[in-house]
Amino acid sequence: MMRGLVAALAGLALLFGALPVSAEESYRIYVSNEYGADVTVIDAATEQVIDTIPLNGRPGDVRPRGMAVSPDGRIIYVAQSDFFPVLETPDDRIIAIDVSTNSVVAEYWVGTNPERVDISPDGTQVWAANENAAMATGYDLTSGEMIGEWRVGVEPEGVGVSPDGRWVYVTAETSHTVAVIDAQERRLVRYFLVGNRPRDLIFSPDGRRAYVSAEIGGTVSVVDVSSHQVIDTISLGLDSRPVELELTPDGKLLFVAGGGTSAVYVIDTETNQVIHVIKERMGRRPWGITVSPDGKKVYTANGLSDSVSVIDVSCLCVVNNISVGRGPHSVEVGVVPND
Repeated sequence: MMRGLVAALAGLALLFGALPVSAEESYRIYVSNEYGADVTVIDAATEQVIDTIPLNGRPGDVRPRGMAVSPDGRIIYVAQSDFFPVLETPDDRIIAIDVSTNSVVAEYWVGTNPERVDISPDGTQVWAANENAAMATGYDLTSGEMIGEWRVGVEPEGVGVSPDGRWVYVTAETSHTVAVIDAQERRLVRYFLVGNRPRDLIFSPDGRRAYVSAEIGGTVSVVDVSSHQVIDTISLGLDSRPVELELTPDGKLLFVAGGGTSAVYVIDTETNQVIHVIKERMGRRPWGITVSPDGKKVYTANGLSDSVSVIDVSCLCVVNNISVGRGPHSVEVGVVPND
């Protein structure tokens, strides 16, 4: 019965996700608080906390971590794990939040210990990296059925779907690899090496490049997607400890959260050079990072200061810090129509 309910709610989530995007919209910022077992909601216009969404579980029992957003910005997906990483329990799930109501509209079981999550460009699939199971899983939001699961390396962490929906990349921290899954043929096609302890990845808007952060290596690998090969390595310094990455909508600037230096590194994707390092007024240990849909603001989830830093892209400077819940892990921006 529970899985039937999940499938029904999946259809509801897709209905919300299919709404057309109008010009009259506002943004909300969503922050997963790993140690608070909740999600903080911030109004982007006022930069004030407007809601806190409790998740199913007590602080200390469950951990909301990686996040993703539907293509139209109307649904926020949160990867939630329990503190029993080798066992699958009901607390291991992907939670879907409707931006217009800040309510949970669906839950998906995608195996044990999901760390990060991504959504296909058409909004019909959710993909998760299952860290302690050394697996990646795909879930069809239309049918409510599992697409498949693949062994992808030791301690998989990051997951990303290419803009054309063809490729799913999954980083593995301990094997220092990226696994490549062909989402159309539903098979694992290859692995390739990147920097030491890869954490997050992102595809360029045109799908030609992918960028992979290496926390221990202090680097960002630049990948040619057509050949699934590293073609350049950008050094941020061994103390940088880079984790999440985000691109501006035009793909020209890459922002990298440097947890070790409490900084954000700004990379010009045409030259693959660091052009600026944002440190002044930054919160402590930025871990998650995202860019607003209009490309004007960058938001970081700061795990050691329980805050979100707001960066103005026009000056590449921090303009505000907002207090959120305990242990913010990731941050995403949702789109809500104005009444």
